[in-house]
Amino acid sequence: CLERDVALYRSRGLGDTAFGAGPIPASTFLAPLLAGLRQEFPGINLRVEISNWHLLLKRLVDEDIEFFIADVRDLPPDPSLQLRALRGEPGGFYARAGHPLAERGSVSLKQVWAHGILSVKLPVEVRTVVARMLGAASPDELPLALECDDVGLLKNIALASGSVLAVTHAPIQEGLAVGRLGPLKVAGLPPLVSKASVVTLRGRTPSPMAELIVGRLPATDSGTP
Repeated sequence: CLERDVALYRSRGLGDTAFGAGPIPASTFLAPLLAGLRQEFPGINLRVEISNWHLLLKRLVDEDIEFFIADVRDLPPDPSLQLRALRGEPGGFYARAGHPLAERGSVSLKQVWAHGILSVKLPVEVRTVVARMLGAASPDELPLALECDDVGLLKNIALASGSVLAVTHAPIQEGLAVGRLGPLKVAGLPPLVSKASVVTLRGRTPSPMAELIVGRLPATDSGTP
């Protein structure tokens, strides 16, 4: 394996790899990262699974992928897994231009929720904060109008309806810049941040390409035991 890796580094081939990404990483920094890799290593073959962490974890345990990147705050402690935290991505609630709530300086969370929320699967930590603000007895009592792993689909639905999009800022920057989407100022809402991590199987040696990709992820912090 060492001889293979040295040969790959010398040829700048680095070999192929397969990995997974949650909906938020997939809609933020993944596209420019992969575009850069394709330019630098045109001979590589990559496979990327886009899904939630539950399904990606199964792929990882089955060794169908080498690692995955996702918000894993709900992941139970597991000594067989190794996590490396990445830079947080700020988020909030957004509505299309002309939306009834968009004209107001400040709105309540109950007003926002009444229009229907479009979002990826929310971590229990976020659902708990929202449930408390809405006066719900349990985070499980917070049904979303539409829960989906495709952020692009959610954005398009928000642009074509009265529903409100709950997402991180990065994937909708273009819509914000041209005024098609706008942030809602929700009274009393604490800062919301997506907390992605790189998840690998402990004790596995990554392939050269997997190691390169992980090393290029945004502001990787020190590993978590």
